Amino acid sequence: EVQQRLFPQKLPPIDGLEYQGRCRPALGVGGDYFDFLALPGGRLGIAVADVSGKGIGAALLMASLQASLRGQTLRATGSLAELMSTVNRLVYAASPENRYATFFYGEYDPVTREMTYVNAGHWHPMILRRDRHGGLEVIRLRAGGTVVGLFEKTAYTEAKIALCPGDLVVAYSDGLSEALNTAEEEWGEQNVIDLAAACD
Repeated sequence: EVQQRLFPQKLPPIDGLEYQGRCRPALGVGGDYFDFLALPGGRLGIAVADVSGKGIGAALLMASLQASLRGQTLRATGSLAELMSTVNRLVYAASPENRYATFFYGEYDPVTREMTYVNAGHWHPMILRRDRHGGLEVIRLRAGGTVVGLFEKTAYTEAKIALCPGDLVVAYSDGLSEALNTAEEEWGEQNVIDLAAACD
């Protein structure tokens, strides 16, 4: 219950955008994390992370990552690459040597319809985009750098992408794509894409 309260309880309304998030830990608690942050100018911060390991240790580091991110967004440096480097240093200082997190953070501007993002080793979020003939294009958001918390000093790069009407952005942890059935077969990325594409 305490961990669930760390996830967004209310979704800030953003012009022209529908969005949702959900986390269902494999155990009672875990290290998966997502967040939506209301930012100045009507922008929206979008975070998805996966802390290594499971259980209480991962949950505590997840809470530290959340606090680090929220503290840095209040400073509003304007550079997401710098923000990620600072978050990395904070997580490194707060975690043991064998703990780290994959982390994606983006900021969406409803005025320009652009999303600036940094991907710190996270499973690549995807933009699913239909062309005028109904074909599906899958755009993966890769730019960034390595995971946070593993090395004290790490540089990151940021990228920007324009979103089109009808685009669907899908960000998730490997707990979804690597879920196993009773035959111990992974569900796989293609099933994630197929299911998300069927929602438009």
